[in-house]
Amino acid sequence: MHHQLATNKPRTSLRHRHRGQALVEFALLVPVLALILLSIIQVAFVFAAQVGITNAVREAARLGAVTTPTTTAGQATTNATGVYNQMKGTFLPRNVFAFNAANLVEAGSPDTHVCYVSFTDTANKPAVQVTVEAQYSHRLFIPIISQILDGLDGATDGGFRVGATEQMRVENDELPPSYGGLAQTCYNP
Repeated sequence: MHHQLATNKPRTSLRHRHRGQALVEFALLVPVLALILLSIIQVAFVFAAQVGITNAVREAARLGAVTTPTTTAGQATTNATGVYNQMKGTFLPRNVFAFNAANLVEAGSPDTHVCYVSFTDTANKPAVQVTVEAQYSHRLFIPIISQILDGLDGATDGGFRVGATEQMRVENDELPPSYGGLAQTCYNP
């Protein structure tokens, strides 16, 4: 019986060493797994902001397309201002989780704006088109991940820039062939 205890003792010691090794390996792996999980969460928030910006810009472009008449520079200026304010005050807050108007990029290139311009359609008739663009710097909130992602968009500002552009034909009444056209008229504050 004494001999049997002697042979069991090395096995027990070996078992304890394997447990200790597994614990060390787990301790080394947890930070890497946590970083991957936090990265997935941060990217999911940025992706959700991109989808929200796209939806808000599409709603604003649709509003710009049905706001008629838009045939003169004065009408285009008034309508562009109204569409911009509606996008900033209603569409973006409704579509972008935790929207902060201070993060809307209103200066620079590209920036947030609403523009009207005339063009000749496929039937060779004059028409007016609205273009809505929004750029938003979505805040990065996970410290290690923000240091990695910040700057990938060209600006080191603590955020990741997402944006969208949408163009639609304005639903004016049919314009006469003699229509003189509308030079590009934009609103961006």
